[in-house]
Amino acid sequence: MARLETEYLKQMGIDPRDYKQPMTVIVPLSGRKVKFDNWKAITYAKDYCNRKTNACGAYYDKPGKTDCAHFIAHCLSAGGIDIKPGDGSTTDCPTGLAMRNTDLVAGLRALTTAYNNVQELGIADAIIGDIGFLNNLIRPSHSFMICEPVDLRDPLKPAKVWSHTAARCCDDMGAEIRQWFATMFRITDAV
Repeated sequence: MARLETEYLKQMGIDPRDYKQPMTVIVPLSGRKVKFDNWKAITYAKDYCNRKTNACGAYYDKPGKTDCAHFIAHCLSAGGIDIKPGDGSTTDCPTGLAMRNTDLVAGLRALTTAYNNVQELGIADAIIGDIGFLNNLIRPSHSFMICEPVDLRDPLKPAKVWSHTAARCCDDMGAEIRQWFATMFRITDAV
């Protein structure tokens, strides 16, 4: 671990020897808020949802390596948060961003404990710009950004999302969002 990362963890009251989460590069502001611009993250999602590329120039769509988590990592990065792979995980992203849903969930959960403008919530509370994950019974299996939330009063109206690999651009997520929903994260602006 680099000296700057070690010092940062000490300032946050975390013993660097105990830190097993992915290292998240962040810029803290007063009031324990992580610096984030939700509009920039949403703009990235809108601009890149239908492209077979990312800001780093890479796109993945083959068995065992798809682009949903990589795309969401770039959305978060556009907003100001870079989540890197955790211990034992790797990345092929030229800019070093996480490419696995498990790394993104772990990184976002770590932020919820350190900052008061990051929270984990359920699907019923989702709004535009929230980051969501589906499970395949074992682990997070798909990631997306909410474009239009689910209407729990209408089972035929699922959420609309921005995502990669499936190339959804504010498109219907389908019933799987209710069947396989795992968790959602909201990061409110602090710029």
